[in-house]
Order: sequence, then structure tokens, then C-alpha cells
Amino acid sequence: METPLLPPEIQEAHRSFPGALAACADLDALLRLKGAFVGREASHAARLMELLKAAPKEHKRELGAAANALKTQWEEGLRERQAQLEEARKATAALANAWDPALPSPLPAQGALHPLNRLMDRLVDVFRPLGYHVEEGPEAETEEHNFDGLNIPEDHPARGSADTFYFKDSDGLLLRTHTSPVQVRVLKRIAEKGPDGLSALERNGGIRFLAPGRVYRKDEIDPTHSPMFHQVEGMLIGKGIGMHHLKGTLAYAMKALFGPGAEVRFRPSYFPFVEPGAEMDVRCPLCGGAGCRVCKGSGWVELLGAGLLHPNILTFAGIDPTVWSGFAFGMGVERTAMMVSQTPDLRLFFENDQRFLKTMGGLD
Repeated sequence: METPLLPPEIQEAHRSFPGALAACADLDALLRLKGAFVGREASHAARLMELLKAAPKEHKRELGAAANALKTQWEEGLRERQAQLEEARKATAALANAWDPALPSPLPAQGALHPLNRLMDRLVDVFRPLGYHVEEGPEAETEEHNFDGLNIPEDHPARGSADTFYFKDSDGLLLRTHTSPVQVRVLKRIAEKGPDGLSALERNGGIRFLAPGRVYRKDEIDPTHSPMFHQVEGMLIGKGIGMHHLKGTLAYAMKALFGPGAEVRFRPSYFPFVEPGAEMDVRCPLCGGAGCRVCKGSGWVELLGAGLLHPNILTFAGIDPTVWSGFAFGMGVERTAMMVSQTPDLRLFFENDQRFLKTMGGLD
């Protein structure tokens, strides 16, 4: 109740009462507040009683009603807050009684490698026994390494801005569209002559390596395409290398990847950087060739592209193609992961849904 008969300090105390009540974190603080407002001595309620006694007769009725209203509000607020604090104290005591100090402490959540990273590691492990090591390169590449060094002509559609991400005002700098630029860089490096007049290629008699990593293309995001995806490419350089070496290597790798019963087949195909080129299919590891949704009833799944290195690739890097030869192959990691895990939508690998990621244990 508001009345001009109440002194300013009482009105100010009443306005601050809700905030002071909420700030009481325990019963001791509440008792101190209770003494300040409704205590018998030196409280705001006691002050009101003194004012009521000293008030003129014509003001006693109005002042008495206001004093009773304030005191009632304060007492009700204090009782309600006391009930809340006592309930909280009981809950805390119950929790403490239920705690078993002999129980082991909770384990923190543990992170894990992403399924695509695990699959790339698995692919690398397949080729390590054959002497392959891993080479890496930058994702921001030059046209020289991404196209010129791979025998991709100036008028090839892949060089257009509709297919490739070019950096603005960067004189041809782009996001690599495949991991093949790593191969160009490695070939140029091993072709350089050392102080002994020999190149690393000549000194070692050849090289074999893998280039795993992210690549970028201007694809719209849909269940089977993404502007960013992963590849694992491989290359072998030596003397007298032919298709039989390539086919034997990949047949071994597929058996190591899908099991000893894995079958492969090669189909002629064209890629600017190999001659001859081929695509390799693997007998569907899910249905065994009987036909299923993954292999679309054919019994075979296209897995990678490969071929013998085009002589222009070696010439560009400064390697004599009449002496040296080799083969290269490359596969999409997401496509392999989708096939192995029967995942219908590529986007699931990038959404970081914990429920989906936990089901991908089979990619190890």
C-alpha cells in the first residue's frame, strides 16, 4: 500500500526488498534480512510501529493499514524464500548421501579421427608394404602444377572458372582440383641434378609414393557431390614399367583392402596425363557380384582411374621418358567410404552428426 504518510527510507526499503530477498543464497543470509525488515528492534517494521504511535489521531487509520500491508508482504516473502532454501538444502544433502566415493570418476569424452581420415590412413597402410611413402603439397596451387605439368591442354574444360576455384587477382593461383600437383612437384624435385651430377631419381633407381589430401571443384552440393572432397593418388616411376605392373599393384591393394576374394577388372578410358588410361572396377564387396543398390545391379563398382604416365608428364618435369616410365592411379575417398559403409548421402560425412560418425567404425 502506498501512502504519503510513509517516510522515504521505508518506501526505499520496500522497493529494494524483492532484490534483497532473491540475493539470499542461504538461510543465514535470510535470517539477517528478516531481522532488518521484521525484527522486534531496529527493523523497518519496528520503525513503522514507532511512527504509528506518534502519528496524529486522524492519520493512525491510514498509516496503520499501510504498515500492516508492508509487514504482511515482507513476512510472506520471507516465508516463501525460506521454503525454497530449505528445499535446496535437502536436495543437496540427499545428493551427498547418495554419492559413493568408491565409484570411479566419470571419464571425459574422448575424440577420435574422422572416418574419412581413418579410411585415408587405411589406404596408405595398404600400400606401405609395397614401398610407398606419403608426399604432401599445398592446396593453393599454380596453373603450372595443376594443369600444365599434367598435360592438360589450354582449352580443356577443367581449366575454366566454371569448374575451378581461382583466387581473385592472383595471376592464376587456384585451389587444386586434384592431388596430382603433388606428383608434378615430386617429379621436378627428384629430376634435379645434385653435386654428384646425378638426380635423386637416378641415384635411387625410381620412386613410388602416395599423395592423399583435400581437393576442390565447383560442384553443387548434393548426395553425391561436394565442392570439397578427398583423394588418394599414387605414382611409381622406374625403368620398363608397364600395365602389368599397374594391374598387379592394384589387384594386390584391392585384396588387402576388401579381402583375399576381391576381384578387379580394367576398362579402357581417357585421362590427359596417362597413355593408355583405364578405369578399374572392383567386384561389389557388399553383394559379391549378385547385384545390389550400391552396384546398381551390375555386380561391379567403379573405384579409380589409372594408367601409364604420358611421356609429356616426365618431359615437363625434366625426366627422359625414353629411359624412365611409370604409372599413376587415383581414387576418391568419399566414394570409397560411401561404398564400404553403404552411406547414401555424401553430406553426412561433413555434418559432424555424432550418431552417424559412431556408426562408421567399419571404415577402420
